[in-house]
Amino acid sequence: MDEVKYKSLDALLASKEVEMIWKRMLAKSKASFFLSWEWISTWLETLPGDERVDLIVGYLGDEPALACFLGRKRRTKRGIFYYKLASLNSTGDEYLDELTIEYNSILAIPQLNTNALQGIIDGDVNEWDELYLPGAVGSLCIEIDRLRGGVESGYIIEVEKDSNSYYVELEKVRNASMDYAGLLSSNRRQQIRRSIREYNKTGEIGIDVAQTLGEALQMLNGLVELHQREWIQRGKEGAFANSYFYSFHTSLIQKYFNSGIIQLIHIHTDQVTIGYLYNFIHDGNVLFYQCGFNYTGSNHARPGLVSHYFAILLNAELGHGKYDFLAGESQYKKSLATNAERMIWARVKKKSIRSWIEGHMRSAYGKLKRMQ
Repeated sequence: MDEVKYKSLDALLASKEVEMIWKRMLAKSKASFFLSWEWISTWLETLPGDERVDLIVGYLGDEPALACFLGRKRRTKRGIFYYKLASLNSTGDEYLDELTIEYNSILAIPQLNTNALQGIIDGDVNEWDELYLPGAVGSLCIEIDRLRGGVESGYIIEVEKDSNSYYVELEKVRNASMDYAGLLSSNRRQQIRRSIREYNKTGEIGIDVAQTLGEALQMLNGLVELHQREWIQRGKEGAFANSYFYSFHTSLIQKYFNSGIIQLIHIHTDQVTIGYLYNFIHDGNVLFYQCGFNYTGSNHARPGLVSHYFAILLNAELGHGKYDFLAGESQYKKSLATNAERMIWARVKKKSIRSWIEGHMRSAYGKLKRMQ
C-alpha cells in the first residue's frame, strides 16, 4: 500500500473544504451519530471563534483515506508543566466538551481502519504532547489495547475510564411479542408495573412524539425545566446551566429536526407530566441523550423507568434496531438493557523527561495521600 500523506486544515477557517472532505469520508466509512455531518457541522458552527480545531486528513494519492478533528489546547499540570493537548473530535475544553462525545473514532477506509490511531500518532501532524481519546469504541479500543501492550513504544497509554454503553436490542422485544417487561429481572419488572399502576391513578399513560419543530422546541423547554429542577435540588448545576450546551442543542434541533434524526418524547397522564426524553436516530438505532423527569416524591412513582419503558416499546413498534442508553454504569441502564458495548476514555502521552518527572511526582503524591 502507498504511504499515507497527512495534511492539517484549520476547521473553522477552511469550512467548505472541511465539509467536502468529511462528507467524502463519511461515504467511505461507518460513523456514529456523533461523527455525522449534522453533529459535526453544528459543533463547528457554534464553537467560539477563538477555538483551534484542526481537521487531520490522511491521503492515499489524491484521495482522502483517513480523517479526524483534533482540538488544540495549551495546558499546565500542577502549575509546573506546560504541555500541548490534542483532543479527538472534541476541543479539550471541559466546558465546551460537556456535549460528551461517545462512539468516537477516526474515519478511515477499511484498509486503514485497524491502524488509524497509529497513523495519527506517527504522522507528521502530531503537534502534541498528549492526545486525549474520549468515548472510543470498536477498532479504536483495539488499537488502544494494542498500544498499551507494546513494550518498545515512545508513548504512555493511560485509560481513564473503561465503561459500557448499555442498550436494548429491540428485535428481542419484537420477538417476545412486545413483552419487554418479560425480558427484565422480576424485581425491575415489578417496579415498572407498580409505577404504572401509581400513575394510572391520575389517568391513562400516553406518549407524544414531537411532529413539528415547534413541538420539538416546546418539549425541549419542558425537558430543560424538569432536568434543571432535579439537579438543582441535588445541589448541582445540571447540564443546561452550561449556556454553550443549551445553545448547541437548540441549534441542532432547529437545523435538523425536520430531517428525522431527532426524537423528542413527552410521557404523561391526563393530569401529570411523567417525563421528557431527547433522543437521536441514526442508522436505524435510537440513542438516548438527555431527559427531564417529574419526581413527585412517591416511592412507587418512578418516572425514569416508566418513561424509558414506554419509549422502548414505541421504538420497537417503529422497527428500530437498538435503544441505546449511551455510556455509563448506572444501575438503571444495566437493569433495562439486553446488551452492552465497550467504550473507553484514554490518553496517549509522549515519553519525555517531563513525563518521567511528572510520573514520579504523581506517584509520590499518591503515597503521601495514602499515608495521611
